[in-house]
Amino acid sequence: MKPKHRYLLVLLLLSVVSLPASATNVLAKIVDGLGRPVDHVAVDIYWLKTVTENDVRQIDVLKTVSDDHGVVKATYDEKAIPADEFIFVEIAKEGYAGYSTTDFKPEYVLEREIGPADVRRIAALDGNAQVEELRELLAADFRGSDEPGEGLEDLVFVQEHRFRPALRSLITDAKVGKAAGQLLAFIGDPEDVRLILDHAPPPSEDFFENRWAYGVVSALLEPMTAKEWSFLRSCALNEYDDRWVDAGAINTLKLIASPKSLQILRDAAKANAQRAASIAKAIQYIESGPAPLADEDLADAGKKVAQAMTIGDWKGNKEPRLNEKGDKALVDCQYIDGRDWLVYTATFHKVNGQWKLRGLCETMQALLAEEPEPDDQPVE
Repeated sequence: MKPKHRYLLVLLLLSVVSLPASATNVLAKIVDGLGRPVDHVAVDIYWLKTVTENDVRQIDVLKTVSDDHGVVKATYDEKAIPADEFIFVEIAKEGYAGYSTTDFKPEYVLEREIGPADVRRIAALDGNAQVEELRELLAADFRGSDEPGEGLEDLVFVQEHRFRPALRSLITDAKVGKAAGQLLAFIGDPEDVRLILDHAPPPSEDFFENRWAYGVVSALLEPMTAKEWSFLRSCALNEYDDRWVDAGAINTLKLIASPKSLQILRDAAKANAQRAASIAKAIQYIESGPAPLADEDLADAGKKVAQAMTIGDWKGNKEPRLNEKGDKALVDCQYIDGRDWLVYTATFHKVNGQWKLRGLCETMQALLAEEPEPDDQPVE
């Protein structure tokens, strides 16, 4: 059973001003995912003393709490910490999730904890009440369970007809717009993907800031506008400087399997040398004249998609998971590549009696203890 609360370490020394007699001020502000101050956060500053290899002890330096405005303001004796040791800060408040960092910042975010029951509760709401609660959810730290279907994406997908309007209204939100877009991309409606791109930010130079594009490009299997094709091209050429994003774009262009996607892949082969092997496989797939990735039978449609991928050994698909209306489905395709166990989740929509692929993205990767035998199946 997972502990109710998980306390992590965060280095919180900022705006440090030395005072006489080796006293040092600590000044920081703690806010939630929506930028609101979090009061009465317990803050424990300490260092770790190594007595022996198996005996490491916590030596407390200061214990304090954030005030009504989320501000942590205290003083400690710098001489209480050996010169060659790091200072750690443990931050804890019931209902919130801690985190660890070594950055010097004027502000730290402490997100609320939220779980599957909250998602189901929000699904039952309507109008502005649902939008506001969903905004809170997207700014929080979701804690699922080990049970199948209890992840945030799965829970939203099951009741996507209830969530889509609120998610669409949050696309332009400065705090949670990207998170709303990720869930919409996972649901895979082409209209939603176009809406996301209409409000998408340009490529960022900050590390990981472009990762949002992976989910979007993985759902862009029916590009209709110049903007959509341009986005696919930019991602495939690695203009977003994120190796998940260009890999997702190359795979999407391969599965589209059209003359236009083929041409973009040929352009990418010249500009993105690090993806030469995967681009070559994608081009080879398109030139083979593959059959459409759709079928009247959902299991057969999932099999077609799984076999179109060229990742290690395909180990079969899990049972499909349907939304409440029964017109959308998720299929997990399992692969073992060396010691990597990979799961790609395919999103299907039923269109004119056919189960049609709307998205395909990697949703799980695990390192196996040892390389399996050819006939081995992955074990949860």
